[in-house]
Amino acid sequence: MSPSKALTHEQPLLLLGSCFSEEIGSLLAQNGFTCLVNPGGTIFHPLALAKLLNWALAEPSTLRTHVREDIHLSWDLSGTFYALSALEFEKKSIRLHQDIRHYLQHASHMLLTFGTAWAYELKSDGQIVANCHKHPASEFEKQLTGLNELQRVWEPLLDQLQVLNPRLELIFTVSPVRHLKDGLVENTRSKARLHLLVERLCARENCCYFEAYEIVLDQLRDYSFYKEDGAHPNSKAIEAVWHKFQEQFMDQYTNQIITDWTALQQLKAHRVLYPESREAKKFKSQILQKEKEFFSKYPQFKDSTRS
Repeated sequence: MSPSKALTHEQPLLLLGSCFSEEIGSLLAQNGFTCLVNPGGTIFHPLALAKLLNWALAEPSTLRTHVREDIHLSWDLSGTFYALSALEFEKKSIRLHQDIRHYLQHASHMLLTFGTAWAYELKSDGQIVANCHKHPASEFEKQLTGLNELQRVWEPLLDQLQVLNPRLELIFTVSPVRHLKDGLVENTRSKARLHLLVERLCARENCCYFEAYEIVLDQLRDYSFYKEDGAHPNSKAIEAVWHKFQEQFMDQYTNQIITDWTALQQLKAHRVLYPESREAKKFKSQILQKEKEFFSKYPQFKDSTRS
């Protein structure tokens, strides 16, 4: 299943959710796309992700804050989003709100990756958290969120997103990362619930599904495609998923840009044995010329290493 329009270098992209969004987002950025990837850190649960999006859609408001010694955090964000003072945290939160809202308004596509249906509810306020921030388990109530509850929150959210940006297309994925700490049976039930949610949401015209989960678990289905922890797909698996993502969501012209960029990077990575020699200087000059020709041919390509 593919969106009605292909991903291009001309349009910004927004990627949110579990660490799989970060893997794809990193590859998109490396290949010249303008994208915002998990600015509030990784968020695994659909309701926590929906809460972040609803917050960005509304007028700026204070996030649930939590202070540990001198570190200011939020129960609604990952631990990678922090500050060392209340004022700094407020400034970063305002900027986060602006960044997400800007991309929601202007992005052509948003990739959303759901990681788990297991929720952790903070007992002190009865609300789900995006991250437990290493607090004792006794402070939380763990529960498997019901499918109807997930759908009840996401359906009106998708309506709001379409009003804000009618051109925005959503690509849903279910993370292939195994949440082994929950248990094998519990992980399977969680992923099944996420698949059912995505199936219902993708009945909408502006939503589609990318089968990252099925590629890793059903097509590759070998532990040689996982890191040593047996839970996270390794670079070989991510590469295989990336090629499928290109095939499904990019047109021939965009893929040609990526092919030309990859060839240029391989040329730049070539090891020169005698860098002071005339031949080496000539080779360097040729590379600079090819790089100039590339950016002249593809001005829409954004190279994050260039100022």
